[in-house]
Amino acid sequence: MKQSRAKLDKELRSGADNLAGSLIPEAGAIPRIDNVDIYGTSIPLNGVAGGDLISYVNFPERYHLDARIARALSQGQEGIAQRLYSLKRKGGILVADVAGHEFTDAITALILHQTFYLGALYELDQCGEITTRLFEQINMRFYRSRTLHKLSGETEAASFITMIYGEIDSSGGFRFVNAGHPLPLVFSREFDRFVEISPDRMVSYPPLGLQLNEDNADARMYQPVLGYMKHYTVNELNLLGEGDVLLLFTDGLLDPFSTYSQQQMERAVSRARNGTAREICQAILDDRNATGEQTDDLSLAVIKYR
Repeated sequence: MKQSRAKLDKELRSGADNLAGSLIPEAGAIPRIDNVDIYGTSIPLNGVAGGDLISYVNFPERYHLDARIARALSQGQEGIAQRLYSLKRKGGILVADVAGHEFTDAITALILHQTFYLGALYELDQCGEITTRLFEQINMRFYRSRTLHKLSGETEAASFITMIYGEIDSSGGFRFVNAGHPLPLVFSREFDRFVEISPDRMVSYPPLGLQLNEDNADARMYQPVLGYMKHYTVNELNLLGEGDVLLLFTDGLLDPFSTYSQQQMERAVSRARNGTAREICQAILDDRNATGEQTDDLSLAVIKYR
């Protein structure tokens, strides 16, 4: 019996390590964009695999854009061809946080990871870009999925995920969709602080899996406790000047149960502002760890405009 249990523990540990490894972006996954430096990392609370996720879309490396452009032009789809061409100077980044930090939450994060990339492939072929419809469909799927509810232990209530997906271009513009996720922060090199951003440029929607889209063909088959949600809209930030820094993160970084504050993080960014995105990221994490113990999965992505 002891041998069987030891074997099972070893297999589970190996499975957790493999799962954690599959969620770490491979070399070359981080988009390479003129004037932009990007770096991100996730730190599971249990040290192996948690419910946080960072995924990148390096459009020119992941997709044969020229082949798609040629096909769109041959079919008279000039609008699709133009949108595909614009992706050559853009990169996408998805940061998500499953409600929880157990091994099963890492599985949910992996499902989101695969669902997102499958949807992105379809979107590029049909629209020439990733649209808000992809996230509305993911939201619908996560709301309806009994498998995901069982996986989270919530067979009746919805399992949910906060998420932000954005695309950065070589001019420093950032367009994003937010589903219940902490809002991005922009550090101005000129003013040496985080800048205030108008609320109408930071619109957020409920987390994925909590509400149905109001005009979805299948929505009336369900009786959602929390009602229906509107279509996602895209937020646009054009604040990135030379040396400015955009931060995307999960709530494990600025945990309400921790003494670490946004003001402390602002000072950490200020001290490291001359460094690379990776150096700024590490400076924030070092500062965060010096303040108190980690109490949740933690993810941080740094985008620096050069």
